[in-house]
Amino acid sequence: WCYPKPAQRPHPPILLGGETDKTLARIVDYCDGWFPRGGPDFDPAVAVSRLKAACAQAKRDFAGMQITVFRAPADADGLKRYADAGITRVLLDAPDSSRDEVLRLLDQYAELVTKTA
Repeated sequence: WCYPKPAQRPHPPILLGGETDKTLARIVDYCDGWFPRGGPDFDPAVAVSRLKAACAQAKRDFAGMQITVFRAPADADGLKRYADAGITRVLLDAPDSSRDEVLRLLDQYAELVTKTA
């Protein structure tokens, strides 16, 4: 149940996180997109192909799926690999640090995003 009901029509996108095959099946059955965790072992091309396969098996159009990767790499080469795989949205880490440190990091992220956009 969700109260108050969303004002947005259609509803806001429903994303589900996780990396198991069972999770991917649930995403295909019930969600608008996937929210996997990035990291050193995360291969964006393999991840996208797994979701495409799950969509094909369920006869669902992959084109309508959104992928947002949590903890994506904060470097141009890493983000290019994500974009080349078809991932259009990432979340970068923001540490629990001082205001000045976080602002410096956000400036670096802004420059990085501008370079890779």
